[in-house]
Amino acid sequence: MGKVLSSYQNGFPGAIARAVDDIVVAMANRSETDAIAFGAPVALSDDKLGVVPFDPATHKAENFAGIAVRNPSKTPETYGSSEARYAASELVDVLVRGHIVVDADENAPDIGEPVGINTDGIFTDTASAAVALTNVRVSTDRDSDGRIEVLVTTRNMI
Repeated sequence: MGKVLSSYQNGFPGAIARAVDDIVVAMANRSETDAIAFGAPVALSDDKLGVVPFDPATHKAENFAGIAVRNPSKTPETYGSSEARYAASELVDVLVRGHIVVDADENAPDIGEPVGINTDGIFTDTASAAVALTNVRVSTDRDSDGRIEVLVTTRNMI
C-alpha cells in the first residue's frame, strides 16, 4: 500500500529550485579569508571583480548581488559534509535572478512577502531584518529544517 506525504522539504541551501528562467553568473570570492556558504547572500566586492559575503553591518540593499548557488561538484563525498561553501579566492556561482533555497530564521515571512537579512546573514522578515531586500520574495513556507525558497525577482548589481 502506498504512503501519502503531507509535506516536502525545500532542499539544501543554495539549491536552485526551478530552472525555467534562472540567471547564474560566476564570479570570484574576493574575500581574503571568508568562505561563502551555499545559499548565503553575497555583495559585489569593492574592486567590482568578484563577490564577498554580504555583511549587514557594512552593506545595504543596493549592494546585494545575489545568492551563492550550491555547486554540484562539491559533494559531501568529495569535500566532507561540513564543506558546503566556497573557499576564499574560489569561483562562486551566484544566482542573480530566479528561485533558490536558503536558510531562514523563525521570523520567515509569508509566501509572497519580501525578505531581509538579519545581523547573522540569515534570511528573515523585513521587520526584524538589518537589511530589507525589495527584490527578493518568499516562494514557499519554512520547512522543518528552517529553509525557505525565495525568488530574486530582478537583477540588482550584475
